[in-house]
Amino acid sequence: MAGLKSIQDLRNRVATFNNGLSSGAYIQQIIWDNDAYIVDMNAEEQLFEQGINRLGVDIMDYAPYSPLTIAIKEEKGQPTNRVTLRDTGDFEASFFLEVGDKQFEIKASDFKTEDLIKKYGRQILGLTDENIAALIWQYIFPDLMKKAKNVLYGNE
Repeated sequence: MAGLKSIQDLRNRVATFNNGLSSGAYIQQIIWDNDAYIVDMNAEEQLFEQGINRLGVDIMDYAPYSPLTIAIKEEKGQPTNRVTLRDTGDFEASFFLEVGDKQFEIKASDFKTEDLIKKYGRQILGLTDENIAALIWQYIFPDLMKKAKNVLYGNE
């Protein structure tokens, strides 16, 4: 009888894991747990360091800096060889995630957001394919495997 109970327990744990996985609840929680990293990938790595949008296109291709903007950025010691969308940092500081059960979206709440989207395109918000792959393999997959072990072995 003890064997039957442990098989039923394992079956229940598998069903619990399957429900959490198919509902999107587990991945949604992993996204929330890593929201600062995700926002940083967009704001710091893509926009500031590389000057690219989520399609991997140089933002400067859409609208390069004017000579006045270049002079101001040089005075501040900021990069001028790429459009970074950073002056005071308020725009990037306003980035946040909107997480659903099947997807997430990076948004910004700064007053300049709509003007920047009009000028440079909606693609300034979001991750490149390379950063999506990094998110999946460095964060989502390992955390999901940890969750699977915890649920299946009954450590949860």
